[in-house]
Amino acid sequence: MLSPRALILAGAAATVLSAFLTWVTISGLTVVLDLGLVGPELGPGDHTITGTETELWPAIVAVGAIAAVLGLLGVARGLLILLGLVTTLAGVALVVYMSDIIDQATAGDEVLDELTNQAANALLDSATGPGTPLLAVGGLLILVGALARR
Repeated sequence: MLSPRALILAGAAATVLSAFLTWVTISGLTVVLDLGLVGPELGPGDHTITGTETELWPAIVAVGAIAAVLGLLGVARGLLILLGLVTTLAGVALVVYMSDIIDQATAGDEVLDELTNQAANALLDSATGPGTPLLAVGGLLILVGALARR
């Protein structure tokens, strides 16, 4: 079994790597989608969005770097537990968001928004990339490593 330090470092590396991998691929794009926090507005054509195209990537890289430093120094177990928990929850939330990105990007209260949503679902296809699941796994590794530390 891996040592707690190795788990934390592996989790930190996975967290940082997740920011550079594909988060979602949207194909068949014939309408404009606003992905909000996840990315820019997308126009016609197929698009692949990586973590670095979002506003979240600096925070994700910072969390991975902080976890790595704390893991190497063997300090701040409580902070590592918190970082692992928050990163895991954020990763899971992003996986859910990415798996339903078309509905999320076209959601609204008005009838017109519902028509846009139905048209988008008929015309578009999306696939979640490896970045967001890796973020969740990285957070889980940090959490498990921190909990295993004495």
